[in-house]
Amino acid sequence: MKLENKNWVQSSRSCGASYFRKSFQIQKPAEAAIAICGLGFYELYINGRKVNSDCLIPVTSDYHPRDISGFLYPMKGTFTHRTYYDVYSAGEYLREGKNVIAVELGNGWYNQKERIVEGHQSFGEPRLTFRLEIAGEQEVTIVSDETMRRHNSEVTFNNLFFGEKHDLRLKLPGWQSPDFNDSLWEPAVSVSPMETVMCRSDCPGDKMIRTLIPKKLFDDGKRAIYDAGENLSGWVMVTGTLEDGETITIRHADELTPDGELDFISSGGEEQIQTTEYIGNGRMETMCPKFSWQAFRYFEVTGRLSESGDTPFLCAVVHTDVAQTSAFRCSNETLNWLYEAYVRTQLSNIHCGVPLDTPNRERLGYTGDGQLGARTIMLTLGVKRLYRKWIRDVLDCQDKESGRIQHTAPFQGGGGGPAAWGAAIVEVPYQYYVHYRDIQILKECFPAMLHWFEYLENHSENGLVVSGEPGGWCLGDWNTTKEILLPVPFVNTYFYIKSLQTASEIAGILGMTDHMQLLAATAAKKKEVLTAHYYSPKDNTYCGGVQAADAYAADIGLANDAMLHILNEKYASMNEFDTGIFGTDILIRVLFRYGYAQTAYHLLTADGPSSFEKVRRTGATTLWESFLDPKESKNHPMFGAVTRYLFLNLLGIKYWGDREISIIPDIVDGLDYAEGKITTIYGTIEVSYVKREKEIEFLINCSEGIHPTLHYGGRKMRIVPGEKVLIELVSSSPAFIF
Repeated sequence: MKLENKNWVQSSRSCGASYFRKSFQIQKPAEAAIAICGLGFYELYINGRKVNSDCLIPVTSDYHPRDISGFLYPMKGTFTHRTYYDVYSAGEYLREGKNVIAVELGNGWYNQKERIVEGHQSFGEPRLTFRLEIAGEQEVTIVSDETMRRHNSEVTFNNLFFGEKHDLRLKLPGWQSPDFNDSLWEPAVSVSPMETVMCRSDCPGDKMIRTLIPKKLFDDGKRAIYDAGENLSGWVMVTGTLEDGETITIRHADELTPDGELDFISSGGEEQIQTTEYIGNGRMETMCPKFSWQAFRYFEVTGRLSESGDTPFLCAVVHTDVAQTSAFRCSNETLNWLYEAYVRTQLSNIHCGVPLDTPNRERLGYTGDGQLGARTIMLTLGVKRLYRKWIRDVLDCQDKESGRIQHTAPFQGGGGGPAAWGAAIVEVPYQYYVHYRDIQILKECFPAMLHWFEYLENHSENGLVVSGEPGGWCLGDWNTTKEILLPVPFVNTYFYIKSLQTASEIAGILGMTDHMQLLAATAAKKKEVLTAHYYSPKDNTYCGGVQAADAYAADIGLANDAMLHILNEKYASMNEFDTGIFGTDILIRVLFRYGYAQTAYHLLTADGPSSFEKVRRTGATTLWESFLDPKESKNHPMFGAVTRYLFLNLLGIKYWGDREISIIPDIVDGLDYAEGKITTIYGTIEVSYVKREKEIEFLINCSEGIHPTLHYGGRKMRIVPGEKVLIELVSSSPAFIF
């Protein structure tokens, strides 16, 4: 069923949120479907029944052109604009006689006007369109139009960053029902079509996944503070009676100050406090936000319910409905925490069909973060439909003229670098192909990759990528533990080379031999340039070896054995990371790849100031944006990209989209057992091992049709799933380049 770009309606004036009603008559119920788009977010009812369990829908996109001249970092270009709509079966909701389609419409991203740190992001006032088709003898079609009736809802304010205000005295009981009298409501206003491509959504929406009972930490009779027990994205559900005109206010934060008060510094500061407010109507109600989510561990309640049950407050975990498709457990608690914290963090940062950087402060789909973590999220979560949608967002945000890939997708401003962020156009489709074997995604994205390479060439000097947009950010690595020492052109040119190498492989997959050879040759020339500028033959190092520079070089094939040995010695002697978001991932990958698994394990489990163990010991339940800076977000997945190596290396699951699976575990000192699983398009792969006194016991299980081969101790064994394999324990696995 298709929804066309027409029949849009909206309110005649700005308001918090609106009720819309469309009444119609049918002779008898029949099979039916409704296609609907409510921008920013909508809730749909037919004859008083909510039609689906999703929330915060439709998924977000770069809906149509708008003025972006006021964004913080100078932006320009011609983009592709797309708007998603949803389709639902509707026959079961219809009845003979009078029926009504009722929609409550809030702001979402479409009308985000309050937080303007990145610039003015709003597309305009909320708007609605739908089409109901009833099959059978009647063949009735009902569309949104100016005959609809509209009224302000009890939601008097709603914003993604600042929360919501509900005046429950304004609720109109039964407004979603056919028999409700809407004669005093005002008519809806017809509005012109947008410059957009209308697309049926194939991406899961957000859902309330689970609830938690918070622990009360403080209560003086007027104000109380609660601990949800974990950092989450979602909202606080309040059930009870609030006296007519009385107010209850809930504020949210990641952390507490030393004296037990909410500390807002890491979630946006005092100027961006996530707040929900309810004004009572004297009736028992269950209250929660409708058009926003909050991200928090702690919350403060000011005001009192006059009546409530045993649990007046519940914390609802809300995010895009994707499943956890992996598991990991081992004998090291730091790694167990890393896996669990990564999954919790990543799920908190998936909303409205977009992988985000933070669930509270920016809430943006940064392309740098997205390409960095693509492989990890695909290994651990069921994100096939989500990432197919987000790849479209990345394509849509490419400037048709210059080839530039924006720093965020859907485009909402933000800063970044031309290559490390823009590499999303290459890395994410490639990883999508690897995991899901969808060659069509490579065909769709390959021309955009070539266009992006043109952009990088136009922003290069002497063969190095040296600039982004005038006046904008031009970052290399980001959020290093101390000041960034790596030269920005070195990092950006590394990503250019890495992307050229990947694109050459993609061209080979697509059977485009000429492109494959040309891209490989260009990468080779760029490597010569990088070496000429940054390699010291005297010291046998790139950029003096600062912040894993030699790991960058090794990752694109520029390291020699002596350089790798020095790299290993340096980090084996350290008890923390000194790298940023990209360098941390590259360093761990290179150490594992070139046979230095013990050092990689040492860094992942280190307990120095800039380490995962240090974060764990604070009681954190999610990953942090910075190991050291308390002002940064406490729910940020980018450093969690290294979680992939728990599966690829410590368990040794070398999954590259094939049924033939090599299991090549890096067995390290200090890890006595490990077990875990991933889910592929062919089924699950489960690996576990336990060290005995002189032997190591492996157990590998795979779904039917997956064929595992175990490599260990110089042996290569075809495995019968479910049968335990005992092999003599060797001190460490031999280096295996994969």
